[in-house]
Amino acid sequence: MLPGAMLFSNVNGIALADERYWPLYEAANDRGAVLHIHPTNPINVDAMRDYWLMPLVGFLFDTTVAASHLVFSGVAERYPNINWVLGHLGGAIPYLAERLDRGFHAFKECRANIRKPPSEYLKTWYYDTVNFDRASLMLGIEFAGASHILAGSDYPHAIGSIPAMKAALSSLPISEADRAAICGGNAARIYKLDPAGR
Repeated sequence: MLPGAMLFSNVNGIALADERYWPLYEAANDRGAVLHIHPTNPINVDAMRDYWLMPLVGFLFDTTVAASHLVFSGVAERYPNINWVLGHLGGAIPYLAERLDRGFHAFKECRANIRKPPSEYLKTWYYDTVNFDRASLMLGIEFAGASHILAGSDYPHAIGSIPAMKAALSSLPISEADRAAICGGNAARIYKLDPAGR
């Protein structure tokens, strides 16, 4: 049984950080559950109807907004035992985390609910490898560490591919121990599949 749940990045346009969902997070926190955020139709989707921009760009944008909102709202700080997993290598989180930190230092609203810069929370989250670009994967590893990266292929989605995932992961200039962790060890740990309890 999956020790957690998958959440869409918004619920009919309502942010995951909305307080009406906090009882869910409290229960998840008490259990050390995994909450995997997967994108859905993003806010302002009408601007993304052409050229498949909704899944190509909008999904990543919505994941990024959802994660940022969960951190700035204080949800991540209030419920520290939740294992958050972001699909598609976290959208733009590894790339934009430094900018979120600048917002924390520049704007009092960005400090109202949290005590640390956003990156300090986001580096404890998990990121799947549904991005088959080697440089992007290395950015994710550099940001969160190999111990927080989970193999993902997006299969059977039209632009998902198990062979592409395997090729991307095998090309990374990382240790075999880190590669093994990414290819299953990390997931076994957070999904409580490791019989040794590590």
